Amino acid sequence: MNPSKMHGFPLIIPAKQAYAPDLEKIMFEAIYDKVGPAGTIIAILSFISLYLFLASAVYLAWIPRGFRTFLAALKKNQPSVTEDQAQKNPLSLVVWTALAHQTPRAELQGEISYLFQRNFGRTTVSLTILRLISVISPLLGLLGTVLGISRVFREISMQAVVDNAAMAGGIWEALITTIMGMSVAIPTLVFYYLLRMRTRALLMDCMESTRDLMRS
Repeated sequence: MNPSKMHGFPLIIPAKQAYAPDLEKIMFEAIYDKVGPAGTIIAILSFISLYLFLASAVYLAWIPRGFRTFLAALKKNQPSVTEDQAQKNPLSLVVWTALAHQTPRAELQGEISYLFQRNFGRTTVSLTILRLISVISPLLGLLGTVLGISRVFREISMQAVVDNAAMAGGIWEALITTIMGMSVAIPTLVFYYLLRMRTRALLMDCMESTRDLMRS
């Protein structure tokens, strides 16, 4: 039985995603016309900021679980504790390396800080990017506003009769980028400090654990 003629009626099968690329292109062009290049970049930065925060937050929340298990086994002097096991967790590797180097207590803080930065390179890069986004976003918003207002005045100069409604609408569109920039910068700055507090807490935990192991 022909599926296109079920129950005596022709079945119209739409083409799969025939107009999807055109629709996406039209939507992108509409958004681009509203916010301009600066607003488009700010929108992209907002997704990057959210992704970096969520990825780093999950990573930093997962690390302490394996670290506590490693410390418990290390305090009991279990033979299963090896360097290969320590390499599975960056915090464990920091403690293992510091103990293997037999770092003096006077130099322990600097040694652990160095090892921490080396083993948490990805998190450090994420924090740097988040900080950069929080600084750049307002500047991009201001740039978009200036460009938008200059475009409005250029269009007004080309008209014989000034349309107040069109001018107000153009200025409103120009101010959108400033709003977008601040809306991205504020939460990104919050993300940055939350992750920074978390990394400092892990660093302090790593230092205290290493000192306790050296005393025992």
